[in-house]
Amino acid sequence: MSSREQKKLQTRHAFFNAVLDLCMTGQSFSSISLRQVTREVGVVPTAFYRHFDDMESLGRALVVEELGGTLAILSDSLQIGRKRSFDRQIAKSIQLFLYMVSDQPYYWQFLVSERYGGSEAVRKAINELVKKHAHSLAEDLALQPAFTHINGYDRRLLAEAGVNMFFSWIIDWLELTYTEDHDDEVDLNEIEENKHLMLHNCTRQAQMLFYGAYNWKSSEETRLKD
Repeated sequence: MSSREQKKLQTRHAFFNAVLDLCMTGQSFSSISLRQVTREVGVVPTAFYRHFDDMESLGRALVVEELGGTLAILSDSLQIGRKRSFDRQIAKSIQLFLYMVSDQPYYWQFLVSERYGGSEAVRKAINELVKKHAHSLAEDLALQPAFTHINGYDRRLLAEAGVNMFFSWIIDWLELTYTEDHDDEVDLNEIEENKHLMLHNCTRQAQMLFYGAYNWKSSEETRLKD
């Protein structure tokens, strides 16, 4: 890669980071203006158009390039089915997930905040990303002997339920992490106890979901009306 291409890539990432920084202060993506972003990056507004067509294009690229990479790493790290390990498999997976959230708080906060946000382009990009992650989890579940009795349709539903449950923990976990890192007067022992309790509760929720699925029969009829 030439020095010019490297500089262009660095500027592109600077735009991504500017959006993440602004969203972390409480702004929604749809409320952020092009001028705000260019001011954060330190370039003139016309320089923006060398990288993106508009703000929607920037948001979509942020989701695909940055969040997409993060979820891909998570999927590869979890490998729920491929590892074929029954030694605290769920507990280890939940712990890994929440610690990854701690490591990249800006990405995860953006994902959960904008999943139902005001930008249609960002919502669609995140929705596609979440579906892709759920599909990967469903494929892993198919390798687990505990779920071979469930058909592909039900495994996909189980994976989607799992992903939605995991994502529902993110904001609460980030609040604990943020308090731990930025509040000088906080009782660190209390925070650690709260994080341990949350890990326990999240793991138990996941166990209830997946252990329950072990006893599910795909032949079970789902009736919507009497």
